[in-house]
Amino acid sequence: MEVGIIERNEAVELLLLNRNFLYQLLYKAFGREPDRAFLDLLTAAHTGESFALLGGGTLERVPEYLVRLRAEAEAPDCTENLRDEYTRLFVGPLEMDAPPWESVYLGEEGMLFQESTLKVRECYRRFGLLPEEYPRVADDSLALELGFMAELARRAADAFASGDTDTLNLTLRGARDFLTEHLLLWVPKLVERLDKTEGRFYPQLAHILDSFLKKDLETVNDLLSEGVHAHD
Repeated sequence: MEVGIIERNEAVELLLLNRNFLYQLLYKAFGREPDRAFLDLLTAAHTGESFALLGGGTLERVPEYLVRLRAEAEAPDCTENLRDEYTRLFVGPLEMDAPPWESVYLGEEGMLFQESTLKVRECYRRFGLLPEEYPRVADDSLALELGFMAELARRAADAFASGDTDTLNLTLRGARDFLTEHLLLWVPKLVERLDKTEGRFYPQLAHILDSFLKKDLETVNDLLSEGVHAHD
């Protein structure tokens, strides 16, 4: 019985650490222009293994996609092309092909700083967080929302390692609520928008993000329903 408990603790700890790593990765993917260091991290073997560990459809095929991307990334102009794509889709200065803000997809007339923005800000505040650029930027950008989820994932992993069951469950419930009330309401709409663009990299990455978020909701719900306890 004790061996079983140890094995379960190790499995839960690996799962929590894996969530943290993948949220950090996706935060970097959608939060800044890609550079060589990011491409190296994205296409590393352990990144594909981290996605595949979660299982399920699209995520199980991620390693194959990353192998192909790693071959393309060897081209001298790969990073520059991806930067151009990132700017065209998410930054401007011309009209963006896929604006990366929740309120554009859930609010009225595609405007920023609407009710959904305030609700996102309240979620951050509930966990003692506010963006460094507050109040000059919209809190509901994809990058900030993924950064928030990465921070919750980090706190959950730390709480499990330190034996803090209360904080573990608090952060898992926070992640569940943010997924169902925010990210999973608008990221699929962003994916649809990206599929209509001429992007070669970010539409595929957005499909991976969408699948990961849905799988993470299943994971968090399973952990909560099982009443997982932090180990001492």
